[in-house]
Amino acid sequence: MQLRWTQQDQKPLLKPLSKLFNERGLAALFVIRCLLIISLLFYPLQSTMGWVLLSLLGLSLLISSLITYYGSDGSDQMTILIVITLVACNLPGLGTPKLAEIGLWFIGLQACLSYTVAGIAKLVSAEWRAGTAVKDVFSTKTYGSKKATLFLQKYPAANGFLCWNVMIMETLFPLCLFLPWQYAMIFLIWGFTFHFLTALIMGLNSFFWAFMATYPALYFINHQMPWHLF
Repeated sequence: MQLRWTQQDQKPLLKPLSKLFNERGLAALFVIRCLLIISLLFYPLQSTMGWVLLSLLGLSLLISSLITYYGSDGSDQMTILIVITLVACNLPGLGTPKLAEIGLWFIGLQACLSYTVAGIAKLVSAEWRAGTAVKDVFSTKTYGSKKATLFLQKYPAANGFLCWNVMIMETLFPLCLFLPWQYAMIFLIWGFTFHFLTALIMGLNSFFWAFMATYPALYFINHQMPWHLF
């Protein structure tokens, strides 16, 4: 990938990005991102400084995705969508409560769409319906866990339960928008547990932070939904 950015026919506008292909360049990008996140704790998103910091954070995410386009996943896409939505809905002088509400609806609905698409994709998979997919994933070197694999080999019924639990909960996840809050919490608690365990066992820690960031929007939509239904 570094060779791609250092080719002779490289566009002049993108040349500075080639300097990020070393330890210092990438470390500097991540340090800057951490400083931006910490700074956002002291400025409201509706303030000019808050919007500038958030825009710079979004720019750092876009640069990272441009450099490492082979390694992106759903969590990267969700994070970028959230940040860009917040930037667009909090433009200094143009941001309004109604625009902020639209942004929350977009983030919440995007989260539901992501869960449902993932659930349907698993439902059409023979491995998931057969109840073997979780054990197969845990047996891989990249996303696997020896302890989890041994546990599922010892208790095969747990493998089937986990497969169908994930498929059903992901597919039905949008119900959290319509159900009374005490029942909608079941889906959010499930989502928290699901992402926490996948981070712990599979190393997919970025999914935990990306999707937990959408849950306040789900809370907002759930509490607004009765006004739109009646």
